[in-house]
Amino acid sequence: MKLTYLGTGAAEGMPAAFCACPVCLRSLKEGGKSLRMRSCSLLGDDVLIDMGPDIHAQKLRFGLRLDRLRAIVYTHSHEDHEDLYALRQCGTPTAAIHPDVPEDEDILDLYGNRWVYKCFEMAMSSGHRARESHFRFHEIKPWQTFDVGPYTFHALRANHRPIVVEDCLIYAITDGKSAILYANDTGELSPEVDEYLRGIGLHFNLVSMDCARGLLPGNGHMGWAECLRLRERLEAIGAVDSGTRFVLNHLSHMNDMTHTEWEAFAAPHGIEIAYDGLVVDTEDHV
Repeated sequence: MKLTYLGTGAAEGMPAAFCACPVCLRSLKEGGKSLRMRSCSLLGDDVLIDMGPDIHAQKLRFGLRLDRLRAIVYTHSHEDHEDLYALRQCGTPTAAIHPDVPEDEDILDLYGNRWVYKCFEMAMSSGHRARESHFRFHEIKPWQTFDVGPYTFHALRANHRPIVVEDCLIYAITDGKSAILYANDTGELSPEVDEYLRGIGLHFNLVSMDCARGLLPGNGHMGWAECLRLRERLEAIGAVDSGTRFVLNHLSHMNDMTHTEWEAFAAPHGIEIAYDGLVVDTEDHV
């Protein structure tokens, strides 16, 4: 499997648009990998994990053919992950012309929880030219398994918002040859996640971990300490080994480190730092 990180920042981006805190100013000066768009990843060439407000800039920067998307898999409904304006554009005939695809086959599959679906319905009802018929929505709940093309997704319960507010998701993904744990927008995971992963017996080639809190204690996001504990927990159930790549993602100015500073801090622990444009091919680590 190939995973391309299109955006590795948190909700405010990095540096944040209206911020003059020390790390935002250092990141702006450092440039390059310290400049982070909002969270979004591309699985293979045709499956997005989340679609945030920087999707157009990401298309231009990385030369993406988003007209060829098969599906969008959402973790939750926050606006930095589910951009409703972009979704309406995707469903507007004059904004998304696909001359080589028959209209009855021009369908984009969307996967997400019921809160994501409610936002989708709102987007379609407020978009006068958007075609709801362009989309096929699949409501996903924790512990559910579903297939998207060659990929099998295992939906796991995240620890991001209270369940009564939104039951957010992270995903274990496999193509039958390798596997990825995509743990974005979550605090420390519950023991039931360990038990579920133990039961399905996947071995992860890549573990992508939210670290929006940096060195601060975790809350609805993980910090450094929670990421280290997640690695220990995965080791304890045999889901990772010395060949697994661990990558920090969804970084914010709460981290108080630029990309270069993060790399120097994390490298002795065998942990990598994601950046916009990083490509991880699990076939290289099978």
